[in-house]
Amino acid sequence: MKNMVYVIVIAVCLVLAVVIFVISRSGGSGGLADMERGELIWIKCNNPNCGAASQIDKVDYYAQIEDRMRENPMSLQVPALVCQECKENSVYRAVKCPKCGEMSSYGRPGDFDDRCPKCGFSEMEDKRKRAREARQAG
Repeated sequence: MKNMVYVIVIAVCLVLAVVIFVISRSGGSGGLADMERGELIWIKCNNPNCGAASQIDKVDYYAQIEDRMRENPMSLQVPALVCQECKENSVYRAVKCPKCGEMSSYGRPGDFDDRCPKCGFSEMEDKRKRAREARQAG
């Protein structure tokens, strides 16, 4: 009998966790509706036979990601988008280094998302450094 109580409690907790997850992922306030158009971001095909890179409006990128996530809502990874060139699910967000022009994947665990693997420059880090220096000077 005691084990049955534990099973019921665990089942209720799991159902509650799924409900909270679904509600938090639904299109409530914020999100795409609050984003402004006009900011372009880089995307790049990771297919070694393709490698196509282009820019896309940030709103369109996240709308496509949202659509892809609906296909597999339990996934913990950002889904790949379909490449317009090779038609494979292999397109991810990328960053183009403003210093050396190197194109690389966006996101560095434990580092700035835009850190260039070639020259080490990060525009995010540079902006924060300049803002910190301005606060200290003023």
